[in-house]
Parts: sequence; C-alpha cells; structure tokens
Amino acid sequence: MKIIDRKSENFPSSLLQIQNPPKQIYVEGDISLLQKNSIAIVGTRKCTDYGKKYAQKFAQKLAQANVCIISGLARGIDTIAHYSSMNKIGKTIAVIGSGFKHIYPEENQYLYNQILQNGGCIVSEYPPEEPVNKAYFPKRNRIISGLAMGVLVVEGRYRSGSMITARYAIEQNKQVFCIPNKINEPAGYIPNSFIQNGGYLVTKPQDILEFYDLLEQDSKREVANKYQNIYQTIGDIPISMNEISKLTGKQLSEISEALLSMELEGLVQNLPGNKYIRL
Repeated sequence: MKIIDRKSENFPSSLLQIQNPPKQIYVEGDISLLQKNSIAIVGTRKCTDYGKKYAQKFAQKLAQANVCIISGLARGIDTIAHYSSMNKIGKTIAVIGSGFKHIYPEENQYLYNQILQNGGCIVSEYPPEEPVNKAYFPKRNRIISGLAMGVLVVEGRYRSGSMITARYAIEQNKQVFCIPNKINEPAGYIPNSFIQNGGYLVTKPQDILEFYDLLEQDSKREVANKYQNIYQTIGDIPISMNEISKLTGKQLSEISEALLSMELEGLVQNLPGNKYIRL
C-alpha cells in the first residue's frame, strides 16, 4: 500500500483540478494507472439484463482500446465493468468508500483481489482501518469522476449513486455519456434524464473513442494485434517480404495483405527495394 498526498509527484493531476480534492489517497496496485486515459462506468446496483449487456460491451471495448475503466466496486454495473475490463483485456481502477480492511460489499472481496492480481489499482481516501460508512459512498464519487476523462452512465434509478457521479462530472467539466433506455424502465431514468439535459447519447463504444480522438489509435492496435507475428518481425532494420516469410512461416500472399493493412495504419513504412521498417 502507498499513501500519496497532494504534494507528491504521484498524486493524480486530475484530482488537483476538482473541488475538495482528498488530502491524500491510499493506493494498492499499479499507481501508474492513475495517470492513464480513463473512463468511469457507473450504474445501478439492481441492473437489468440490458444494462449488464451494454456495461460489459462498453467496458471490454474501451479496455481493449487501452482506456482504463474506473468504477466503485459496488454490486451491479460497477462489478460488471470491473470484471469485463480485466482478464488480459485491459486494466481497471476501483475507488472505494472505506478502508482496505473493510471491503463493501463483502462478496466483492474476491473482485478486489482479482483487480490487484490482474495489474489493476484500488484507491481510497480513508486509512485501511476505516470501517464501512454509507455516508462515505456519495463522497467517493467525486474521486471516480475526478480521475476519469468522462463518465458513462449505463443505468440509474431516481436519486441513485450514478446521478451523483454524473453531477460531479458536470461540475468538473467532464463529459457525461449516456446509454439510452426505454422510457418506462426505472433503471433508465438517469441516463434518459441526462440525455434530455445535454448528456452525450452513445450507442457504441466507438462513440466515446471518437469523442476523445482515440479511435485511430484503437484501429492501429487492432491491426497490430491481428498481424502480431508479422508485425513483431519488423523493426528498425529494413526487412523484405521473403525474409519475413522465412521468420514467420507465413505465405507471401498473407504477408502482402498484412503489410498493406499496417502501412495504411501508419505502423510500417515501405522503403526503396520493397523492404519494410516499423514506425
């Protein structure tokens, strides 16, 4: 565990910009995640199948695009967002409203451990011995939104915690993204309400990536992953297609297709003599 106060160079710069920033934060796990591009995903504890489906979809896709997912370790949407962004897909940060020795809800002690084992990060403004106090949970939401570039509201009932987080985001000049829902669905009240009042309606994860100009980076990453074996053989020393074929065992036709895709994405450069280097 690390204790990071406002004067430390490791204190997240984004938290210095919010009203009433914590005097210090207690951190377990990878503190470098606190400086990454991050999106908070929030929603109701009593989520619908619709909410589960899209919380999972958005968390997975954003995590694959190297966006860290932040949530509050609560039941429902929070839990889905954390799990969906892990498992070698990406990283997640959980901001809790108690000390590390008093995880709430108790059944998420396993999730807490999984986040740390998968290279994630747990944050609290309270010392490890601080017991659970429900008054702390609305307060910690300012840290969830404060760490993130923006907040995605998946579902939320009237007067829910997701409404508080979204309002903090607005106060912090962060964008609030909302997944629309049926008008007669109680869990759709908060996202639909914020859409009416200037929230950014999203129907796919790419909408958020495009908003922050991260879509191009995501496309490059997908191409590099698709042709990983070929891409990894290319470095600073020019290499020909025949040499790549010998190193990878791939057919020239497959290599030609891969090189064209990678060249269009700006991942490699075709030099005179039909040799390639990585950019």
